[in-house]
Amino acid sequence: MAEKLRFSSKIPQEQLFAELSREFARAGWEPKIQGGVFVAEDGKSISAAAVAALVALGFLLLFVFLIGLLFWMFAAAYAASADKRKVMVVRSEGPLYEVVHNDWEARSAFLNVLRKLVEEQKVEPHEELAKTVEPTPEQIYERMLSAYTKLYGTSAAILERELKKLEKEGLSREEAIKALGRKLGFYAV
Repeated sequence: MAEKLRFSSKIPQEQLFAELSREFARAGWEPKIQGGVFVAEDGKSISAAAVAALVALGFLLLFVFLIGLLFWMFAAAYAASADKRKVMVVRSEGPLYEVVHNDWEARSAFLNVLRKLVEEQKVEPHEELAKTVEPTPEQIYERMLSAYTKLYGTSAAILERELKKLEKEGLSREEAIKALGRKLGFYAV
């Protein structure tokens, strides 16, 4: 899932890339600059829930040894074949840069770095990026529903139960979605 984000830099490209390199390195990523493009890579872009589910199914089906072993092999193959998380920053025109990332954790890491640079007044988020920094509650609900469906099956009952629990604590439906979305990492900023 690659998504383009845009921002403007108030500092020269070399200084911007140095700032990005410093911040991503501090977060444990591997930054590098290749032909005028900033690239930061992290560990594999895998779903821990998917690996855990495959391993758990392997344990549950261990009594049928071959089926359990097969699920373990699927988990290992999935983890081994996953791409690394990537964030790429490239100048598009004038002070405008484009950012491409390949998963939500990469996006979140970039937005955390960008927020620091915005606070230091070194960059300005482009109009499109400002809209993507905080998704609407409806977008977050759809993302959580998709994740819960993949993890727990076709029913949204578990998600609804967690939201109702927050609503009983006095939150509105929108506030409950935002609170659960932040807890689960669906809000990057």
